[in-house]
Amino acid sequence: MLKILAVLCSLFLSGNVMASDIFCRFKLDDARYYGRVVGKNIQILSAAPWLGGVTTGRTVRLRKVTFLPPSDPQTIIGLAGSYKTPADNPPRTVRWFAKSASAAATNGDRVEIPVSQDALKVEVELVIVIGKAVKNLSPGQAEAAIFGYTTGTGIFGFVDSYHRVNGEDRGRKEKILAMGLKLGDKFAPFGPFIHTAVDWRNRERKLEIITASGKVRASYSNNTNGLRRTPAEMVSDLSKVITLAPGDIIFSGTSKSFIIHGGETVRTEVAGLGMLNNVIVKS
Repeated sequence: MLKILAVLCSLFLSGNVMASDIFCRFKLDDARYYGRVVGKNIQILSAAPWLGGVTTGRTVRLRKVTFLPPSDPQTIIGLAGSYKTPADNPPRTVRWFAKSASAAATNGDRVEIPVSQDALKVEVELVIVIGKAVKNLSPGQAEAAIFGYTTGTGIFGFVDSYHRVNGEDRGRKEKILAMGLKLGDKFAPFGPFIHTAVDWRNRERKLEIITASGKVRASYSNNTNGLRRTPAEMVSDLSKVITLAPGDIIFSGTSKSFIIHGGETVRTEVAGLGMLNNVIVKS
């Protein structure tokens, strides 16, 4: 045991093992900041931590601020088919779609159902936060480009709802529309914090849908060990198609989604990486 501790201390001191940190982004007195969370306080940073932000010497209590999405992503990527199933023939690389920057949201934000739909679907996902420019990377290089992880709630419209509201043919097969309905303002809540130097494996993903009366209508739990690919492999695959920048995020996918209606709350959590509560409201 003493030998193991000595090795770990040596690795830490040499810089090969990072200490875990928790970062956030928040609003205070109409200004926006990045910060490092230490206990019940936030150390205010001079810039985003992935852009070299350092502590300014100013601190603020957690309860005094309004939290924002913990990064300001210009690109939000969602992945499909990420989890293993009993019998399937998965592709050799990831399958992805994009969400707009306006999809970024965080804990406590209210999510409006677009007028073109009457319900939404929700999922719980492990979210990857990019910390370095990503382009044509090997999995090893991609691992070094991951800044940290957090919890994400995937939200999207679905074809049946859109057809019903808009009088479309209910039996019409749709591909482009299905992808388009994944776009929407605040359709990608994540956070409220980013955790660095943590292991993404063996973390329970939990989801609950809570009615306006406070009753849990649906619940779900699944482990990140079911992912087909490591986050580094996901980032590597994506880097051979698109360029990602520091602060961009990847929703790593899920294994089940649930219909949610106006007035209900979706609560998601990835163990150790934070909890999100978002009320779904009618337009």
